[in-house]
Amino acid sequence: MNPAQFPRLLQDRPEEERRHWARWVLGSHSDQFIPEMNEFVANLDRHDPIHSGTPCLNPGPRADDVIVLACNRGRHCVVVDRPPCCRVVLFDYTGKGVDASANPQGWPVISTATEGKGQIMEESCRQLGLPPEGHYMGFIDDDVMVGMGDLHRLLGIARVFDLSACQPAVSLTSSLSREYGFLRHRAGMPLHRVPIVEAMTPFLRRELLKLSLPFLPGIRSAYGFDRFALPLCAAHLGIWRFAAVDAAMMAHVRPMRSQSVRLSNGLLCREEELLMRYRLTATIGMFDPRNPDYLRLEDAASSKPPGTI
Repeated sequence: MNPAQFPRLLQDRPEEERRHWARWVLGSHSDQFIPEMNEFVANLDRHDPIHSGTPCLNPGPRADDVIVLACNRGRHCVVVDRPPCCRVVLFDYTGKGVDASANPQGWPVISTATEGKGQIMEESCRQLGLPPEGHYMGFIDDDVMVGMGDLHRLLGIARVFDLSACQPAVSLTSSLSREYGFLRHRAGMPLHRVPIVEAMTPFLRRELLKLSLPFLPGIRSAYGFDRFALPLCAAHLGIWRFAAVDAAMMAHVRPMRSQSVRLSNGLLCREEELLMRYRLTATIGMFDPRNPDYLRLEDAASSKPPGTI
């Protein structure tokens, strides 16, 4: 992609702030930037507490919120313990379709062969459009176990506490509980502040989704979108209020995907993440988009082998 196609971020901010983000996004390892992000949002919480909310009309899901459930021909792990009060769409990532018997709720179906969460999110937004202002769009992996009632509570909490992004808190059995300890479920709390929400179950408010989506094309795995694009775009908008919702816990029922998987564009997941990091650092004016490695990765990401989107 041409770097000029990406939104320009933080251009009116002091250079020191942009250098700070450049170090987080491109110049440091996760052992450095994740603890630093945690410390930063803890400081944010001192003057903008995540537990400070506002009563609102109809807290909970609204008809124009959208939940996209990734599935393998109808197979997923969302327990339908109550009828949803918003749009629910099945995304069959095999491209082979969903039989009526595998869709007893009669939900709309998108069936497109994809390789990863990035393609699922991008194609969902292309086919469904973005939700209206003030509404949320959630994207749930097929191996995430959570109840529909939990998602109702999550959307209510998102509205009362003015969250720009959130996800269910993760169980202690989830592989993410080890990698991202800050996402773990905390007893006795409705929610807690986090620096990032993970790509397996993000719920994103329209303005954040709209600004971050242009950075996603070609990133089939979605690697880097959650760690870097969402926080940076939220900081640009002044809405970095991300939370893990403890009143809605989820479990991850299979191990995480290996980072050694090579995608059909020839890139590893970590190479796609590096491309995302290059894009974001360039858009804040702290990286030269003529860099040969960046151009190589963009060229690979833009390739479309037969049969892929």
